[in-house]
Amino acid sequence: MEKEIISDFPGFRALELNDKETLQPYFRQLQPEISDRCFTNLFIWQEFYDIQIGQFKGNICLFSNNNTTPEKEFFFPPLGQSNVLETLDDCFDFMSYRDIQPIIRRASEKFVQTHLNNQNRYVAKEDLNISDYIYRAEDMINLRGRRYNGQRNFIKRFKQNYSNHSTEFLNRENIPECIRFNDEWLESKLLTLSRKLDIYSDPPPDAVVFLKAEVETAKKILLNFEKLDLTGLAVRIGGGIRAFTVGQRLNNRTALIHIEKSDHNYLGLSQFLSQIFCEQAWADCEYINRMEDLGIESLRKAKLSLGPHHMAKKYNISLRQPD
Repeated sequence: MEKEIISDFPGFRALELNDKETLQPYFRQLQPEISDRCFTNLFIWQEFYDIQIGQFKGNICLFSNNNTTPEKEFFFPPLGQSNVLETLDDCFDFMSYRDIQPIIRRASEKFVQTHLNNQNRYVAKEDLNISDYIYRAEDMINLRGRRYNGQRNFIKRFKQNYSNHSTEFLNRENIPECIRFNDEWLESKLLTLSRKLDIYSDPPPDAVVFLKAEVETAKKILLNFEKLDLTGLAVRIGGGIRAFTVGQRLNNRTALIHIEKSDHNYLGLSQFLSQIFCEQAWADCEYINRMEDLGIESLRKAKLSLGPHHMAKKYNISLRQPD
């Protein structure tokens, strides 16, 4: 009997905050290493990717439905442990039916090893641009050794130049000020970009689109901070918030840093923010996940300079082509 083709979005709808309760047990069981297996990350990027949620054969399926570029139309690996290969078949049939290039993106190495080793229908290819950088928490806190000379010097200069700084954990009282600073940070970045390109062109440059999306995700995190069970830290200088960061536990051993925003007019502030957040919030963790570099050379260089302990690899899964 021929398999019934899945029609246009049967049972799919936009991912929403209330889905956290449904998805959290899956993530707790997974103990994920990659940032994509985290409800907060999916939720804050929902609008940018138009992430939809549905269920195939008892597994949770998440679909990026943004058709602006082929890279934004894909399934995430299904959540669940039963009938996984059959669920993959359904996902690929769904995409083929909609004339979308069939692909699963952002699969963890564990998923590939667990589900794709003993089959010949699918092939997995590592995507270096989206693999996560994993650091030892001890290194990020103590900054020992020659590798971290630059980091230590920036932090020392910051403390010397701005002795009137203070830190505080995020809460409902200071979050509104963080939101205002987030908007101010965007205006500053757009002003810098305007010196290099036309930020008002139609369509807008990719750099502008992604910058605005990044700021919107930060705002979404702040507006839903308590409901997402997050931890954050702000740095005040002269009474005003000039930097903030937000993270959470990704698994029993690892903290995930979602966002860091700092005023670059204060030399050493960004380095201080990164170090003090790890020290004050994540000293009991073994690792810190600082996410991917997106193939941006300057970002890759900066992340590599911090000496990652290892990379959490991610893979794209596609149909195996005949020889």
